[in-house]
Amino acid sequence: MFNVLFVDDDSFMLRALLRLAKRLRPEWQFWVEEDGVNWAKSIPQHIKLDLIVCDYLMPEINGDAVLLEASTHYPGAIRALLTGDTTEEVVCKAGKAAHFVLSKPFNEQDIVQLLTCVERTHKLPFTNDVRAMLGASALLLPLPDIVQQVRKVLKDEQSQAADIVDLVAHEPLITAKLLQLANSAFLGFSRTTLSIEEAIKRLGVDLTCAIITSIAVEQSATSIIDKATQVNINEHAYQLALNAQKIASKLSLHKGLQEELFIAALMSAIGELIVSSRTWQSLFASQVGDWPARKLIVAISAYLLTLWGYSESLCDIILSSAEPELTDSEHNLALLLCLANYATKFHGKIPEEILQKLPDEQIKQKLAAL
Repeated sequence: MFNVLFVDDDSFMLRALLRLAKRLRPEWQFWVEEDGVNWAKSIPQHIKLDLIVCDYLMPEINGDAVLLEASTHYPGAIRALLTGDTTEEVVCKAGKAAHFVLSKPFNEQDIVQLLTCVERTHKLPFTNDVRAMLGASALLLPLPDIVQQVRKVLKDEQSQAADIVDLVAHEPLITAKLLQLANSAFLGFSRTTLSIEEAIKRLGVDLTCAIITSIAVEQSATSIIDKATQVNINEHAYQLALNAQKIASKLSLHKGLQEELFIAALMSAIGELIVSSRTWQSLFASQVGDWPARKLIVAISAYLLTLWGYSESLCDIILSSAEPELTDSEHNLALLLCLANYATKFHGKIPEEILQKLPDEQIKQKLAAL
């Protein structure tokens, strides 16, 4: 059971939120508060909030200020801002306090995603202290606006590749990367294309969204991380993804699994961007000094991707890749991602001592010939 607080000076909006939330999760506990200044007065002292949803524009205080204050009292809670104003200024301000920004009027799908996210983050194997730290670090890198727009389009069953083209046409880095991958040996097309629409059709919905996310996150990280470090991290992520694809190809995995492994490799670098940021180093590094580096990076990546609504299977692959089980090697994508990490570290080859730990002789032979 989880504890949720809704804050809004509009009593009609509060009642609508409460009715919907109770219908979706009848076993949860919900509190409502119209007073943004004294938002905490209705919460019993022994209650630990798991989710706080607050309206942005209220008398005397704005919602982002409420969420910032709430973060000190409930650091592990997921925080969401409701707003009818989605201008860049508001979204940027919200990113400093909220994990989610929801438009008003809200729809049921938004609330379902929010409640599901609470459940999924609590499935991740973290203590409350680590959960609070990850929740704070997630605010260093909010989901870029372009990604939110693309994913909104993709949720529409009537959407087409041309609809995404309209969104990314003014993003040269994203366009260049989509075309590069669509024309690469990764997909095996003999004819090159300079059409963004055709590139998106070749890559498919999931891979397109992952690439856009990766590049947009890279761009938004510029303010928190040294440029040279950022370039190295992104290059490493791309090489990791290519090595993951080589491994999947050697094992003749079907296209869907190859794509999922490629996406997991690409996205696993998100945690490294956070860990390398100036803010993380000054605020959190000392708290996790005993964590193995790879375990910390994939933990942060999995947490952020969960907040951003990526699939549970993708997050599990990334999280488990630090310490994968040595079973069912051929379809254990967490293990294959771990092996890809070794291949990236050792110039394209998996060390013999690592291969010898694999239980399947045929797979050992295939991967030895990378």
